[in-house]
Amino acid sequence: MKKITFPIVIASLAFSMKLSAQVGINLINPASTFDVTAKNEVGTTTNVDGLLIPRVDRQRAQSMTGIPTSTMVYINSVATGTQTGIAVNMDTVGYYYYDGANWVKISPPLNIYNTNGTLTGNRTVTQGANTLAFTSNILNGFSVGGSNFSVDGANSRVGIGSNAPSVKLHVEGSEYLNAAITGAAVKNALDINIGQDGFGYGNRTDNFGINMKTASSADTGSIARINFGDTSTGTISGLGSRYLSFSVGKPLNELMYLTNVNGGTVGIATLTPQKTLHVNGSLQVVNELNVGGTASAAGSAGTTGQVLTSNGASNAPSWKALSTVSGTISSANYVQGTTALTVNQGTVADVPGVTITLTVPAGMTQTLLFTILGYAPSLGSTDSQGAFYLLQDGIKISSAYTSMVSGTALVRLPTPVTFLKAVTLPAGIYTFKVQYSAWAGNQTVNYIPSTYSGYNGDVEAMLTKMQVLVYNN
Repeated sequence: MKKITFPIVIASLAFSMKLSAQVGINLINPASTFDVTAKNEVGTTTNVDGLLIPRVDRQRAQSMTGIPTSTMVYINSVATGTQTGIAVNMDTVGYYYYDGANWVKISPPLNIYNTNGTLTGNRTVTQGANTLAFTSNILNGFSVGGSNFSVDGANSRVGIGSNAPSVKLHVEGSEYLNAAITGAAVKNALDINIGQDGFGYGNRTDNFGINMKTASSADTGSIARINFGDTSTGTISGLGSRYLSFSVGKPLNELMYLTNVNGGTVGIATLTPQKTLHVNGSLQVVNELNVGGTASAAGSAGTTGQVLTSNGASNAPSWKALSTVSGTISSANYVQGTTALTVNQGTVADVPGVTITLTVPAGMTQTLLFTILGYAPSLGSTDSQGAFYLLQDGIKISSAYTSMVSGTALVRLPTPVTFLKAVTLPAGIYTFKVQYSAWAGNQTVNYIPSTYSGYNGDVEAMLTKMQVLVYNN
């Protein structure tokens, strides 16, 4: 290779510069002030083509003064000098240029693909209509703050608080979901889809809608579940019958079971509720119990002392006083004679004091059971006979015969007559009374004996008496 000494090159350059404003190396027509073209632009020659600039160490660059702006050097060592003054940026070997105040490093291209870095301020990526995608097939392929947010590209999982998520979304720690966003088009706070065709998910097999577990070392495992899906226990039936149930404890017990069957039913401890609310077990009510009412109006809690009674199928039960409940005694009533009255032969008279008025409540029927006891002695020496009558609103509804052999001796007194009568009545007000009809001889009712041994002075012994027991139907 033919070599030209440096003075000759410089002299040639100086001569060339006098002739032209542009200098070319290895070319005739330079395209700029100083244009260098490789001697061998192509081929396999081993000759070196290129441009060498001054190579100095850091101490030499730091010692320069009066440096023109844009001067460039190559620092081949930082073992000398210090990273101060105009060399404050010189921390490694490489190319540097002078910006008028300091030597500035000419760095190789740096980006997130080959170099770590630190943001010096807030940055925004505006995507416009373009997508930004990260492709990964490894565990923790993308993360923020270590385990704060982690994407498992190998298993298509996301972890929050975990860099090894075990399910599609794995959250370590508490959560907060706020769906109360003004103007939000979607109103559901959370949508969960289950039951893909061919997979019996959410139909009371081994899969559950939401499974809550405990990590306690004393007793790990499930503690509660929220289950939902098809009411059948095979594949999804497509019949539209769905359920929602709640389980507490390790086994799948479904203590509360809701379904849309029969217009909507709720079962407590049963999977087949027969009514709107079906409780398979005991029930404790610690406050009032309302019955009746409508879908928009409260029912009645009753009053103190009332009992709940059935009004038949398809009718709401109602609160009633015990005295009005079917099969119970509504009241027990008793009257007795007051004054003596002699009823002459062939006449009929009301027995004094043996009259009573009873009321059957509205909406009810009641059965009245009468028990009547009466005496009708003859105070003369003739035989006598007659009858006691029971009247309802002036109409005879029952009677009983009585008689007495003539004479005034004690043994000749009549045996008291007792008779029964039952009457079933609808709502209304009714008056009942006892009469006596003297068929033969004169007889006295409500007689108070005074000449008979053993009876003397007993003012109630021979009075006419009537008892009425009222039963609710």
